[in-house]
Amino acid sequence: MRRWLACVAVFTALSLFGTANTLSQEFVDPTGLVKETSSGDFVVDGVERIDLERAHELYQAGAVFVDLRNIWRYDLAHIRGAVGLELNSQFNEESLAKHVAKDQAVVFYCNHSACPRSAIASALALTWGYTDIYHFPDGWSAWSSSDYDKD
Repeated sequence: MRRWLACVAVFTALSLFGTANTLSQEFVDPTGLVKETSSGDFVVDGVERIDLERAHELYQAGAVFVDLRNIWRYDLAHIRGAVGLELNSQFNEESLAKHVAKDQAVVFYCNHSACPRSAIASALALTWGYTDIYHFPDGWSAWSSSDYDKD
């Protein structure tokens, strides 16, 4: 039993180390529009940053929600109707254009405000000519703790 627990502990430590390296390398902003604040969250020059209440208003108005989290996280749970476009493997100008018109309201989200994925996607969409972009930094953690998907 102790050997098994030790193996699990080593595996977990290695997994977490690997995840930490991936996350630290993840924040690459090709646009220069994303800024990390002193509190560790992200803002995007030229994109409206929204809270849960405003996200829900946009959801009810028919905005397209784009989930930038890992594919397995999206498959596990996501905002009802959201498009899953994992930032590093699925998100690009062509894939976004399949779901959103350049003048259509689009809300980008990931796990929480310390996740840079939605900020990076918002900045990229801005450079691609999208005009009605919203960055929902609190993302899935805020939405899943609300009753909004029960509408």
